[in-house]
Amino acid sequence: MSESFGERLRRLRKETAPAQELHVEPEIADEIALPRPGLPAWFLGREPRAATELPRHDPRATVGDPTGLEDHTTALGPVCARTTRFAVAHEHGRIALARATGTLGDVFTVLTGDERLASLELARVVFLDIETTGLSGGAGTKAFLVGLGSFVDGQFELWQGFLRGPEDERALLAECADRIAAGSGLVSFFGKSFDRHRLEDKMRLHGVRPPFEDLPHLDLYHPCRRLYGGRFVDTRLATMERELCGVERDRDLPGAFAPAAWYDFLARRPHLLEEVFRHNRDDVLSLVTLGVELGESLVPPRLARGGLDTGLVAREAGRAAALARSFEKLRRWSECASWSVHAERLCDSASGAREFLLLRAKALERAEASAEERLACLRRVAGEADDLDAAKAALELALALESERAVWIARAVDLCRRLGDGPGARTVASRVGRLAAGVLRPRTRVRRRAP
Repeated sequence: MSESFGERLRRLRKETAPAQELHVEPEIADEIALPRPGLPAWFLGREPRAATELPRHDPRATVGDPTGLEDHTTALGPVCARTTRFAVAHEHGRIALARATGTLGDVFTVLTGDERLASLELARVVFLDIETTGLSGGAGTKAFLVGLGSFVDGQFELWQGFLRGPEDERALLAECADRIAAGSGLVSFFGKSFDRHRLEDKMRLHGVRPPFEDLPHLDLYHPCRRLYGGRFVDTRLATMERELCGVERDRDLPGAFAPAAWYDFLARRPHLLEEVFRHNRDDVLSLVTLGVELGESLVPPRLARGGLDTGLVAREAGRAAALARSFEKLRRWSECASWSVHAERLCDSASGAREFLLLRAKALERAEASAEERLACLRRVAGEADDLDAAKAALELALALESERAVWIARAVDLCRRLGDGPGARTVASRVGRLAAGVLRPRTRVRRRAP
């Protein structure tokens, strides 16, 4: 005999006392889905917790509809939402929303490699964050709260579409699709892997055309990880907003409790949906301020903000290193050379500094810039270390400097002997031998290559 929805809900929540029976369509029988493989550990931490851990007697619990909801009728049915407007002078953390109106997209192309983001303007995009009943896809997972933020008429408008019941899902999804399509782009955090697909799957299921394919999509998670991965405890939104934007949430309800709040609402029990709305609101506002912070990433290291604070130096070192590598991938050699200087100066290890000395030398060569600066970088690497990088630098100096060729060949040979058959050492040793024998053609100037 099959379980009713109420019975299944009580079993999943491990309740012993019977809850009030609620008739709901069978299609939401699979509300709770298992985590999808491949999601990062911090994201899996958002899964619903055991019933004994839920704050059932939290004084913030309310009964009935959340406040401020407005209904309007569409061709597909009723849509329920709360709209909140913020002055652009409003500060979320230490960043005012108004700063987003001047942020353009070239920096986002640098950080992501996505050329479509070159024309992105934060003042014209839609900021997206959703709350769902599970982390996996499929017909049973529902986005019961969809937060969409955008700048409208000199204010920041937050529209939070709420699913009162499964019967209204199609109308809510269609309204969300129209609002997202009205923007010139989309900004989310981990949304390319989660939010977009949850909405897209359900839209297709209900015959609603998804709006995502034609929109440039900036997923802030990836540039945050590129710039600051390993610098903080993790790369969650809560961590990034705190460390980069100064956002401190007061008694924030973790996302893990959001599904339980919606289930309580469906079962007409006291619920914490007001806190879920607040959590979603803060998530959307953090997308704006985090977008501002990342949009200003091309500003040279800002150590004046915190003096010689160790954490700030480490953060700025990671940013400089990531930008130097990003410009290398884009073959923008002048900018690569400039950020390599910042990365080398801020690096806290000799091996790391050598990496960026070599990268600067490479960038200067590709940019056909100062040969003297390039050779100075190579001299430092070749003279300060006894590793493979030093051997490579000595070989480059031998190739470029006819008057000092014998000295640098000897240095390269000595280093290769010490390295033995280590990775890469055999190749360098072979090239050094060919140069000494006159087989490898030496260079008397910086190589000229197409940018």
